[in-house]
Amino acid sequence: MAALLAEIRASVRLATPIVLAQLAMMGSRVADTIMAGRLSAADLAAVASGASYWMILGLLVIGLANGLSPIVAHQRGAGEASDHIGRYLQQCLWVAVLVGLLLLVVMRVTAAPLMQRLGLSPAGTEAATGYLRAVALGSPAFAVLLVLRFGADGMGETRPFLWVGIAGLIVNVLLNYVLMWGNWGAPRLGALGCGYATAIADTTMMVLFALAYRGNVRLRALNLFAAWVAPRWSTIRDWLIVGLPIAAMLTFEAGFFGATSLVMARFGDIPAAAHHVAINYSAVCFMVPLGIAFAATVRVGHAMGRGDPEAAQRASWTGVGLSLLFACLSATLMLLAPDVIVRLYTDSEQVAPLAVRLLFWAALFQLFDCLQASAAGALRGYKDTSWPMVITLVAYWAVGMPLGTVLAFRFEFGPNALWWGIIAGLGSAGVLLAWRLAHRARRYKQMS
Repeated sequence: MAALLAEIRASVRLATPIVLAQLAMMGSRVADTIMAGRLSAADLAAVASGASYWMILGLLVIGLANGLSPIVAHQRGAGEASDHIGRYLQQCLWVAVLVGLLLLVVMRVTAAPLMQRLGLSPAGTEAATGYLRAVALGSPAFAVLLVLRFGADGMGETRPFLWVGIAGLIVNVLLNYVLMWGNWGAPRLGALGCGYATAIADTTMMVLFALAYRGNVRLRALNLFAAWVAPRWSTIRDWLIVGLPIAAMLTFEAGFFGATSLVMARFGDIPAAAHHVAINYSAVCFMVPLGIAFAATVRVGHAMGRGDPEAAQRASWTGVGLSLLFACLSATLMLLAPDVIVRLYTDSEQVAPLAVRLLFWAALFQLFDCLQASAAGALRGYKDTSWPMVITLVAYWAVGMPLGTVLAFRFEFGPNALWWGIIAGLGSAGVLLAWRLAHRARRYKQMS
């Protein structure tokens, strides 16, 4: 019992800064939406459409960088020299710069032709194209930031991400105020200004995180920016083996929810708006189990690195337990106060009743959503990423999406059925990932 209580305290201490930082990062996106909405419908549509495309590409980079967290955690748990870990991260920074530059080129080249195919107004298309091209300028800094962030997470240093995330939120909102609305003598750039604000905020966060590697005692010991060496394929390959499946997994999940939103639009503006309210609130709640999952990756990785599979198993199920506890709290709030939640988003007499009904389904999938997130996080701590990738592909795209669309359209159950598909997809993913985690933990314990 003492070991379990100690693990709970350590996990909460590690997860809390990550959760708060994730909320700050989401706060930037929410601020973009709110501030664009107060300019014009064209600017709002431009930011919403451009940000959706940016997020799809961004998730690939986030997933790849996330692979560093378990690798560094294993190295630290095994007691490897700080200089060695620093040289490893330095190799990954080379790749991050290349990936960021590639992302910059892809976004600037594809922005115009892609936005022209979305059916936006001419003004909205022009604004969305400008937004994407402006955001793209921050891509190299964004990729480097992620390597610095997940490297620090793997070391168990999560507080720098919190302060950097808060600073990024402040910079983003302030520059939105100046560049989007033309305040303090700046030109009124609308959605284009929002894109520049995001790029500058990402660059600012990268610089601040680099400074954290100078100021934080444990991170400074890595000597990350000393004695640069040329990239080595063997190091990069190890990272890609772990990171690429995570990138694919995040893309499968984001694509599932994105496709559901697009399909919901076929029922009209009111169901689409109600769906946006319910799914957006669910996404905010998801930041908590996501932060716990990141912490579980590190705790499990540290235990595995020092050759302690029993501690790894305890860290795994502690993460799952904490996530499920939060799921009970968030589901209870959705069931008891859906009207209060919906009023935060809209006072439309047509949208609100349907949004309240959809929040009921959102409450039901909280357990499954938290289960799949925490189980996947713990599995990453074991460096088990390939099978979770397959599981999410099957759960979301062979179970959830087909079931929801068939029930919604062929059997004419309407918008609610798409949420039944979400529940089925998350339920399948949660159960299968938990089974995989139990199998992996038991196997490593038996091998010890």
